[in-house]
Amino acid sequence: MKKLILASILLLIFGVLTSEAQKNEVKSVTYEVNMHCQSCKAKIERDIVFEKGVKEVEATLDKKLVTIKYDATKTNPEKIAKAIEKLGYTVKVVGNKVNNE
Repeated sequence: MKKLILASILLLIFGVLTSEAQKNEVKSVTYEVNMHCQSCKAKIERDIVFEKGVKEVEATLDKKLVTIKYDATKTNPEKIAKAIEKLGYTVKVVGNKVNNE
């Protein structure tokens, strides 16, 4: 009887952990940003990574693109764009996809 109860509890815990992991939907968004120099690139990469839900920031100066991976349960492309705009840049979404990592 004790083994059955223990097995049931373990299955319940496993089910909860699995469902929580599936809720974290990682998405990616790419913005065109009016970066002018290496300092602009560094500023964006340094500051935006601290926004809630942001997982990774990659800025490409020559193409003036910023690609950001983020947790869709914690933020969205509009909030991230506003954070970049607060740094003094103009922002335009050029790509958006779901990664499900």
